[in-house]
Amino acid sequence: MHDQETVEKAMRLYARAVGILDTLRVQAWKQLDITVTQLRVLFILRDTAGAPAGFLAEHLRVTPPTVTGLVDRLVRMGFVRREEDPEDRRLVRNYLTERGLRVVGEVEREGRAFLSKVFDRLSPEHMNRLVASLEDLVTAAMAVEPVETATG
Repeated sequence: MHDQETVEKAMRLYARAVGILDTLRVQAWKQLDITVTQLRVLFILRDTAGAPAGFLAEHLRVTPPTVTGLVDRLVRMGFVRREEDPEDRRLVRNYLTERGLRVVGEVEREGRAFLSKVFDRLSPEHMNRLVASLEDLVTAAMAVEPVETATG
C-alpha cells in the first residue's frame, strides 16, 4: 500500500489534470447546450454507428429508459437519427447525422490541439514517463470494478 499523503497528492494532481481538460469540454457543452453524457453518446455513435439503445446503456452504465431520453434530445437537436433495423423491426439503431459528425470532429480536434500544445512542452524523457504512467493507470483501472456513472 501507498502512504496516504502520496495517494492524496496523486488524487489532487489527477483531478487538476482532468479539470484542465474539462474546461474544453465545458465550453463545447455550453456552446452546444448538451450534457457530458450526451456528448459521450455522440462519441460512442461515432465509433459504433448504428448502436441500439441497449448497447449505449451498457457502455454508459445507465438504464435503457435513460438512454431513450438522452437520444430523444439529441434527435430533436439534429445530432442523431434513428432507423429501424431492416432485419428486425423491433430494433432501432442510432446514427450520427452530418451535424453530429461535425460536432464530434470539432470537439475532438480542439481537444487534440490543446493536448498537442501541452505535450510539446514536455521533454522526450517526460513524455515517455507520462505514457508509461498512463499505461499503468489504465491497466490498474481496468482491474478495478467500475463505478456507476452519472446520467445526464
